[in-house]
Amino acid sequence: MPMDLVKIYNAKKRLSMNDQYQILYQFQQLFLYGYSLNDALDVLMWKKQYKPIVHTMKTSLQRGQTFIETLETVKFNREITSFLSVAMQQGNLAEGLQHCCQMLRQRKNFLAKLNTLSRYPLFLFLFFLVILYFMKHSIFPAFSQLLGTNKNINTVFQYADIAINFIYYGTITSLFSIFLSFFISIIMKQQLSITTKVWFISKIPLYRTYKELQNTYLLVTHTASLLASGLTIKESFDVIKTEQASGFTHYYATTISEHLAKGYDYATILPQCPLLRDELTQIMSKDRNQEQLQKELTIYADYLLGTIESFLKKWIGLLQPILLSVLALFIVFVYLALMLPMFDYMNSL
Repeated sequence: MPMDLVKIYNAKKRLSMNDQYQILYQFQQLFLYGYSLNDALDVLMWKKQYKPIVHTMKTSLQRGQTFIETLETVKFNREITSFLSVAMQQGNLAEGLQHCCQMLRQRKNFLAKLNTLSRYPLFLFLFFLVILYFMKHSIFPAFSQLLGTNKNINTVFQYADIAINFIYYGTITSLFSIFLSFFISIIMKQQLSITTKVWFISKIPLYRTYKELQNTYLLVTHTASLLASGLTIKESFDVIKTEQASGFTHYYATTISEHLAKGYDYATILPQCPLLRDELTQIMSKDRNQEQLQKELTIYADYLLGTIESFLKKWIGLLQPILLSVLALFIVFVYLALMLPMFDYMNSL
């Protein structure tokens, strides 16, 4: 039976955002009550949907893998495992779990709201595609036969046909381009260097703002946590770049650390980091001792988390009206393309 559970779980390509949040949240709560890792896993086994995952984790732990390696085995997000890796090194696992739960809850809520708001426009869009298909392949050919050689009506019909063709083929081309771009981005994501990713993201307005907030939040949270454990700012950056083998946090920690070693100050280094917020330069450039800097970074991390939530809510709230407006515009064009030739034909009778 256990092997069957492992096979069932291994068939899944990745762990859902909700499952990651629920599992880490359970760990966070159980660790606060003094549960050991093994006891916490036993509690998670109470939920049937997590049995295959928990069994895989237990097997990994029995083989001598660390807690972080175990999470990677069950397909936890790489960003989450890297974050926890740094926290564990300094004995701040509980705090690391809390921050990870906050990030996952934020993303989970964002995806849930996105799914809710986009469901109705998506249904309308699919309905619109069906109507467009029948107009192109059924209604307009029938019109063409009905109108015959009437030159006046054919002129209007030709304009309508051009409009329908433009919308029809434009929609198909746009959908194909979106899917192609999506698959290319997945393939290229693993192959592009971090420098190229930074340059590319910095050219996308809205996504750039989101990544600025996210990257700054991760770097600030890591740094504040390490400062709280007694490390100096330089040692904190050294730990981050050592523990995180990839990603933007590792990239910026490495960049800052290397430039500090060459004698540059934060006012010179941080403005050269495209996907970090300007406020970080102001904070790091102040004359503060380690304790004061740690407190200010912690406050700034809370501010960034709230800003990210506000940013996502704002653009999610605008998404549905924009989608519905675009669909309404397309429907009006299709309606006019259908009705104008009919009116002209009726007037010619």
